[in-house]
Amino acid sequence: MAAPVRPGPRLYRDFLTPALHRRFMRAAGVLLLLCYAESVFIGEKTSFFWSWFPLGRAGIRACLLFISGLSIFILRVAQLHVGARTTASPLSTFRQYLIRYNTIQTLIWYNFSAWWFSEVYVWSVPQKANLNWINEGKSYERPRLNERPIYLRSIFIFLAFIQSFVHLFNDYDQVRLPTRKTSRSNPRSQFVASPIVQLKYKFLGLAQIAFFRALSLSIVGPIIYSMFIRRTAWRWMLSVSKILWALPKTSGPPSIPPYHISLIIRSVVASFLLLLLWEVANAAFGAYVAQEPLKSDKPLTADSKDPNGSLLTGLKAKKELPRAFAFWELVSISERFPDRRKSFFQDIDRVNGSTWSQIYTICTGLIQGISTRIERKPLPSGPLEAPKKLAKLTGPVKQDNIYASSPPPTSRRAIAEAGFSSFAKSYSHNPPKGSPRVPSPLSKNARKLIEYGADRTLTPEQRAALSKTNLTDTLKTYFFQVLGSPIGYPFRQTFRRRIVALVLGTPHGDLGSLVDSIDALTRLAVASLQEDRYGGVQADVPTLIRTFDATARNLDAFVRQTAPHWSDTQFNPTNPSSRKVPEVEILLGALRSGLKDLLVAFGEYAEHMGLTPAEIRTARETAAQAEPEHAIETT
Repeated sequence: MAAPVRPGPRLYRDFLTPALHRRFMRAAGVLLLLCYAESVFIGEKTSFFWSWFPLGRAGIRACLLFISGLSIFILRVAQLHVGARTTASPLSTFRQYLIRYNTIQTLIWYNFSAWWFSEVYVWSVPQKANLNWINEGKSYERPRLNERPIYLRSIFIFLAFIQSFVHLFNDYDQVRLPTRKTSRSNPRSQFVASPIVQLKYKFLGLAQIAFFRALSLSIVGPIIYSMFIRRTAWRWMLSVSKILWALPKTSGPPSIPPYHISLIIRSVVASFLLLLLWEVANAAFGAYVAQEPLKSDKPLTADSKDPNGSLLTGLKAKKELPRAFAFWELVSISERFPDRRKSFFQDIDRVNGSTWSQIYTICTGLIQGISTRIERKPLPSGPLEAPKKLAKLTGPVKQDNIYASSPPPTSRRAIAEAGFSSFAKSYSHNPPKGSPRVPSPLSKNARKLIEYGADRTLTPEQRAALSKTNLTDTLKTYFFQVLGSPIGYPFRQTFRRRIVALVLGTPHGDLGSLVDSIDALTRLAVASLQEDRYGGVQADVPTLIRTFDATARNLDAFVRQTAPHWSDTQFNPTNPSSRKVPEVEILLGALRSGLKDLLVAFGEYAEHMGLTPAEIRTARETAAQAEPEHAIETT
């Protein structure tokens, strides 16, 4: 009888998904609390007790407002990604994302959220706000359509388009995990604050953004509404209203728009509440999702029957979300959980190799991918193209005695030049202020002769070259001035964007996983001196040192030798800081620091492990460039 097949380990996503569900519910609780506060604010105040009692109208209204915020959560879950967008320019980003399902989905969900909020708001405000659908009028008047709620709903829809643009432009769909997870000096310290602390720190800034955006809309909104929205919105609302009420057959909106000061103030307040709801929803979702992959202060895979196998499935995952969290868990284990770290060295009976060998293969493959991308598709390098020489408009410098008197002109051209020169000298000084203008003493024929001489001073080729050169230089000057202004921002291919796109890959670059793989390999290799009883790690240390050294040198040379794009007007070739790319500096810092730690730990055994003196020397030169550790900002 054949031996039973050993079941494979549970997938990493089976442990990550429940953790994300718990974080989703906590973020939803924060959002519901904000919805309750807004519900109390916009509700009627006829009774103090019922205006805030959660089991009354305030609670029902809060649940309805929560649907508006929940739609943003649904959008974030549907379009969740970890890596930052890597495109050459903002224009290329616009072209890639203009007609895509994600763009359309963003517009749909924000418009639904705005429409739902507008309905809840209109039906919740007091009667004195005059936001009823129909104006009943007096007893002898026929009911008529009320334009005030039409304006308010239109402003909300217009606001949804603006917020959709902000969402896509700022890439709110990205979950910004920290690049460096722990400190080298204190491995148990964390770079990720708790979600509540983050939201407390951000709330005032989010409120300011929402207020100024709502205030700006109060200025632009009436103009946009009158020019593009008013008649269409009126006709659509009128056609719907005629089904429910007997309304007069009016063909157009009233002659006077409903721009009363009370309505403008109410639109600012309502827009502020909606924008604050959107911004807090995005901030809460990002803060709770981007937490360390722990459960009860233990790694997520600690509950698995095969913890290392489940972690390996995450490291090999094709989707970037489980892969990014698996790398985060790997670096946390390598620095903060010694018992689990020892199991990496002891777990050698696996189908595809020991746990260490698989981790080593996955991480080094990720690191070597940097050099592979650089070598496969290099950017144009070398010095910038030298400017073309201008057309030569004058003859060579005279070699005669410059102090000798000039011979009298003999040719017609020389006579014209002399006359033109004396004419220019006679008029080079302005007459005294208030003196009458002296008429020219030259005759008509003399002036014609001077004009003729001025035309004949330069050859036709020189005049054409001068005209063409001046026009080209003028156009270039204006073109680069526009390109360097805010108007030209979408068209600039900056040095940083082009380098990052190639080093990290496209369409998204996951810098955090690269840094995690470097830190994890370094920590595991150093810890193996005391914890690896079988000595399986030492055989891979020389290759690891060579990989770190070669990658750091290739990356540094690539950045130094790559020429900027001609559209990068902000690049200064004489300033070395222009070539400082933050993402590359983080990578180089991790590689050099890791190389330094490896040389400190294995330096005395380096030659016996297979490293040549030349390799040791170059590795030490690279490690010597490592800077003291500093806190790296979350990106």
